[in-house]
Amino acid sequence: MKNLYISGITGRIGTLLANKVIEDDYFQLIGGISNKDNAHIGKDIGLLLSRDNIGAYIDSEYPDNPLIDIIVDFSSPESTLNLLDKYQAKKLPVLIGTTGFNNSQLATIKKISQELPILFAPNTSAGIAIIKKILSDLGNLFPAESTINISETHHTEKKDSPSGTAIAIKEVISKSFSDAEINTQSYRKGDNPGEHTISFNLDNEIIEITHKALDRSLFVNGALLGARWLSTQPPGLYSMVDIYSS
Repeated sequence: MKNLYISGITGRIGTLLANKVIEDDYFQLIGGISNKDNAHIGKDIGLLLSRDNIGAYIDSEYPDNPLIDIIVDFSSPESTLNLLDKYQAKKLPVLIGTTGFNNSQLATIKKISQELPILFAPNTSAGIAIIKKILSDLGNLFPAESTINISETHHTEKKDSPSGTAIAIKEVISKSFSDAEINTQSYRKGDNPGEHTISFNLDNEIIEITHKALDRSLFVNGALLGARWLSTQPPGLYSMVDIYSS
């Protein structure tokens, strides 16, 4: 079994992921990290999950732990950059599910990926990866000057807007439709796990592609699938599309 460490373990996805890893037959959960002010710092992860103790604890700083085989990160841009700096020399694979990076931070991630395997996955769902693959092959089906709208809706606690997924979708579309007008609208409502719609506005008709996340467990399942795949890859910057293209 490979030893997995979760960055952002007390967050929405981090907690769900921890529960899933405990039951996984490929990974063993050996620890996690949260903000230093979190009430669970220093406590057994089992307490966070309302389980029996598992003998792994929640840290306030990234540990010097040679037992870690892979890190799954759902934290914050600043925390992600700190973890990459910490473990760059150890060449640990890192799956980044965090969103909200600026251009400078993205450039740093790209540079560090020359030294270690990084799966950059602002959305770990299989559906979004498939949609990106579809969009990358649509260049010959629509006029180059098409008007394309991207609409995304998430829960009210989501900080970044537009979402990392919407930004990634726009990047894919831009490569296929270099002259297109691409508009993005963001909405924050209730506890929505995530909804993205891409609309192609033609003469008197609209074609839409929509992805709706019905439960956050799909992101956890995708993250574990991505982590398994990443654990065998050489240094480089990867996306979820690479998993389904290989």
